[in-house]
Amino acid sequence: MTIKNAKDQIIAAATKEFLAAGFDGARMQAIADKAGANKALLHYYFDSKEKLYYIVLKAQFAGMIGTMLQIFGSDEEFEPWLRHLIKTLLKEISSRPHFSRFMIWELSARNKQLPRLFKELLEERMQGIFLGKVQAKLAKAGAENYPAEQFLLNILSLCIYPGIARPLLEQVLGKEFFAGKDFIAQREEEIFELIKYGIIERKRGNK
Repeated sequence: MTIKNAKDQIIAAATKEFLAAGFDGARMQAIADKAGANKALLHYYFDSKEKLYYIVLKAQFAGMIGTMLQIFGSDEEFEPWLRHLIKTLLKEISSRPHFSRFMIWELSARNKQLPRLFKELLEERMQGIFLGKVQAKLAKAGAENYPAEQFLLNILSLCIYPGIARPLLEQVLGKEFFAGKDFIAQREEEIFELIKYGIIERKRGNK
């Protein structure tokens, strides 16, 4: 077995273990057993459980963040850009079955890794300038006084929360509510209208 294959098997096994038990409950021996390797090999390739967890977490989020940052930096006009952003974010989240579970673990963890991960990924890809790009989009839409940080919080909250809360919401709304492509399409339109009329048009009206 090559080093790459061994590492890939360990990461795949670690993903399953962390999803099943969370960071605190996961055991390196259980990961080794799932990967068909010995514990010494895990520590050889990955110094600690913390480092392995961080690698697993980064694998879950890096691709999605990279895709989103490309959209943030695009030259589209505001409304098609906003639709593109919402559609892609919902698609990225729904195509990652582990995303919500990792978010829940991270929100309840004592030593949260996501803030460090996001900071690292943002510095790697955009050198901290993407907020300026978002602010420029808002300015072109006539909402130059609306903070880019608040815009991002609203977008992320509206797109991510239904996925995280889905097990609870299914008990209230029924599983059929989330079934099929209609849910995603309806959610796209709902978020777009909330942002456009609840924020952008309101800010224009305040001038």
